Amino acid sequence: MVSDHDKQSPITVAVPQCLSTDDVKNMLAATNIWDQSPPTPIEQVTGTSPEDLPNNMAFSYCLLPNNPGPDWLGSLIRLNCDKFVEHFDGIKLDDLGAVLDSDKASQDELLIVLSTRSAYHLPIARKFVTALRHRGLINEATAPTVEMAVQESFANSLIHGNLELEASGHLSMESFNELGEETQKRLASSTYGDRVIVLTAKKLKNGHITISISDQGRGFIPKSIDDETEMPGQESTFGRGLPLIKSLCHSVTFGRDGRTINLTFDQATTGILPADPAFVAAIDAQATVAYEAGLRRPENATILIADDTMLSREIIATYLRADGFTNLVFAKDGEDTLNQVKAHDPDLIILDIIMPKLDGYEVCKALRADPLFASTPIIAQTALEENQGRTQIFEDGATDLILKPLNKAELIARTKIHLENRLLVKQLQAYQERTQSELDLARDMQENLNPAAEQYRGTGADYGMRISATFQMSSELGGDMWGLVPIDAHKLGVYIVDFAGHGLGAALNTFRLHSLIWSDQIRDLNPGAYLGNLNRHLKGLLPVGQYATMLYGIIDRGEKTFSYASAACTSPLLGDSTTGNARYLDGSGVPLGVIRDAKYETRQVPFDQNSFLLLYSDALVETTLDDGQFLSEEKLLSMVQQTITANRTDVDLAAQIADQFMDRAPAQLSDDFTIVSLQSGNSVNIANEAKRSASRTDYTI
Repeated sequence: MVSDHDKQSPITVAVPQCLSTDDVKNMLAATNIWDQSPPTPIEQVTGTSPEDLPNNMAFSYCLLPNNPGPDWLGSLIRLNCDKFVEHFDGIKLDDLGAVLDSDKASQDELLIVLSTRSAYHLPIARKFVTALRHRGLINEATAPTVEMAVQESFANSLIHGNLELEASGHLSMESFNELGEETQKRLASSTYGDRVIVLTAKKLKNGHITISISDQGRGFIPKSIDDETEMPGQESTFGRGLPLIKSLCHSVTFGRDGRTINLTFDQATTGILPADPAFVAAIDAQATVAYEAGLRRPENATILIADDTMLSREIIATYLRADGFTNLVFAKDGEDTLNQVKAHDPDLIILDIIMPKLDGYEVCKALRADPLFASTPIIAQTALEENQGRTQIFEDGATDLILKPLNKAELIARTKIHLENRLLVKQLQAYQERTQSELDLARDMQENLNPAAEQYRGTGADYGMRISATFQMSSELGGDMWGLVPIDAHKLGVYIVDFAGHGLGAALNTFRLHSLIWSDQIRDLNPGAYLGNLNRHLKGLLPVGQYATMLYGIIDRGEKTFSYASAACTSPLLGDSTTGNARYLDGSGVPLGVIRDAKYETRQVPFDQNSFLLLYSDALVETTLDDGQFLSEEKLLSMVQQTITANRTDVDLAAQIADQFMDRAPAQLSDDFTIVSLQSGNSVNIANEAKRSASRTDYTI
């Protein structure tokens, strides 16, 4: 007789060859991991690396070696397996039972269990999201947004949760180093380093994706996650970056007393950044109003029949009812016609020309003078034989003319044509209004990618600099973007980006790149290496033929240098704030997104207490000015020098250059315009800037 145990299919487990027999035996016997009741047979498949394991075999679990490297992390993509668990001596999963107890009926799931010390040194968020993308759980368009949210949440769970580090506020170099030393101590400690962090992803029945990050440290649930004032980072596991996380997800919830954060993403939304819920509600309300205002099917249209003869009105109504038009309104003279139009807002008016009080000519003039009814179709009917009368009714605003005695087929045909046109026009207007609202939202979102004035001025004061910037979008959505990256007490990163072209495509590309920038390790102190890494990721996201120019550099106030790398960016200007003399730096390099393995050179120039840096998009030098010429390199140098020498005190250089440019440029630019200046300022003004920015939110590590 075959027992129930024998009937069960074995669990197939992928095992690294570096694990000893005892390690594997103890790991597979751990009930707090597998929790199989009754016990299920386990079949092991061993390999030196993931490449040694068959990718056509479905594994129930994959054990990862202690301190797995990039090769075993790559098994998330290469192996046909949904659950990955790191083996290490101190692993304890007793408090994670609810997390690990997955829905066995669901196949759309991914789980990875790592120790704190392993997770700290690996690009978990990127690899996890890549694995989700390869499994078809998220699409290419939303991947950067998902990665950004997961990375921020993962960092919170790791740093504030498992390591329990106090990391908030603007750190000095001394405290920055102390934090690094304390981090290494805690990673080496079994108390903190052996804690487990778990990432899971699951597809819900409604098509949404929920990603959960669970730690074994201290928990935190805000009093109200809608209240951003209740997010002190040093007091919470998930306080750091919660407003950002919320903006990227469909919803954010907490579990396990704050030691689990659940991020839900709406996969029906294909944009890089999800739309604001208030905006969506407004659009839905607008669509409802538009529908109720007249977006109806032709047979449900409201038709006004205006004729002073009752018999004529009844004949027309009989013809229309016979063809399915039942929503009919009547008027007996010209004045009554205007009253009925205001009361019912008809979709079509059938108007007799000869009527008492006001004739058809005066009615047409009155309706066309009112913006509410200027486009309402009017079919005039007349027994007049003179051409002058027929011509006059068109001049006064009639859409069409039909002769008496009425022909039923002709009346119905003309009615249907004008109602269908009316319907198409209404739909087009509603679409244009909705599209314009969405474009306005996209413009607002794109403008918000750039630092606000109070932010960049406050940041400049922190680093002893006066920072000025101007950004103006062209008539369409564009592809310009810039930003600041505080690295430590002395180093400030700055970047400027210009995507080829403009419009919706360029705007979407800026969202893609912005997500990559802030989900990546932009604090890399080698600008050339950073651009190379960014280029490799961007190459896989951009359609063929699309690219971006970019400059990323680091001003080191301690070493008095500016190190930068350029991807075919406009040549930056470096000058002296006391004399106004300036020179162009080398902006050459391969544009981002063109060649996957492009190399970028890190260049370094002096940047002392009298230096200034001017970054700008190509609109500054490629816009035809009022003299019919471009702003040449020599003219720009002269403009900068004159601006500085004309102001004996500190000057907002970018703002003043922008003002002079706008004075001579067309009112409507054909491309986005961005200009940024970073100037060393005097100590008095720096102190004043610092006081003005004292109330702003500090950056967190």
